[in-house]
Amino acid sequence: MTKSLNLSRLLIPIVLLVISNYSSFAQDTIQSNVAEHFQTSEFDVAIFPENSLEILPGKGRFTPTHDEIKSAEKSLATQLRELNSEKLNQHDSPVIDKNLKKYKRQYFGFIDGKGNKVLFINCFWRKEKEESLLWLKERIRVLDGGSYFWNVKFNVAKMQLFDLDVNGEA
Repeated sequence: MTKSLNLSRLLIPIVLLVISNYSSFAQDTIQSNVAEHFQTSEFDVAIFPENSLEILPGKGRFTPTHDEIKSAEKSLATQLRELNSEKLNQHDSPVIDKNLKKYKRQYFGFIDGKGNKVLFINCFWRKEKEESLLWLKERIRVLDGGSYFWNVKFNVAKMQLFDLDVNGEA
């Protein structure tokens, strides 16, 4: 009886320690994908941390800074029109460079194969009375949707947009 009592005295703290550590790990994992909401009069964006759960290309990740976001936003305002000159998938939906303020954006940072810092900018049409905070927790993805959903990349050092991808129209 004494041995089983001693064993239970030893097991209880161990079980409590394991449960406590698991709970802390689960909380960190859940919070790691929550983006910072960064909004100005010109844009409304979500900045995802380097440890977010989004799958990105490249060999590393980083958390974009406010200055990097501001640079990318300037480039969207000045370079997007030329990059979007073919107006792909924008026949029955908005022309993206003419409606930039109507899109919310999600920013993810990654290091490409050449060591360049790149921002992946995921864009989607802002709904007037949108109350969902899902866009601050995970990347918004849809099939089709035309130019209501698009993304582009931004080379931070070159301050250049590239690789524009506008969703198809069903």
